[in-house]
This record gives sequence, C-alpha cells and structure tokens, in this order.
Amino acid sequence: MDRHGTDLSLTAKGDSFQLEARSVMGMLWLQTHFETSTWDLICAGAVRLKADCCHHLCRDAREAGLNVACLSLV
Repeated sequence: MDRHGTDLSLTAKGDSFQLEARSVMGMLWLQTHFETSTWDLICAGAVRLKADCCHHLCRDAREAGLNVACLSLV
C-alpha cells in the first residue's frame, strides 16, 4: 500500500468499533499491541473495541506514523 493509504480502520458497529488492518504495516503494528492469542481474530476483522480504547489506539498508531480511518455507518 502506498504511504498515503489507510493502515488501520475502525468502523462504528453499535456501541463498539470493528478494528481492521488495511496494510502490512497496520497488521505488524497491531501484532506489537495485542496478545498472540488474538492475532487470528485480528486477521479475520473480528475484533471490536469500545470507544475509549479506540481513542488510545488511534493516538498511539498515529504517533507511530500509521494512517487510521475512523468510519461510521449511516
């Protein structure tokens, strides 16, 4: 993915956000922040986070140079 592409996306799903890696860099970064036991769920896009967790994750990812998209379904 090019430098300006999305590395991680968070999509609003009810009262939580679905977390998905959108690039290799996004996946590698997630692997440094989550337990090994959750990697299969991360790869499948099956991880959901509460809003307060998303705020911290987005801040940390952006500080690391990743591009993060926060999406809401309308």
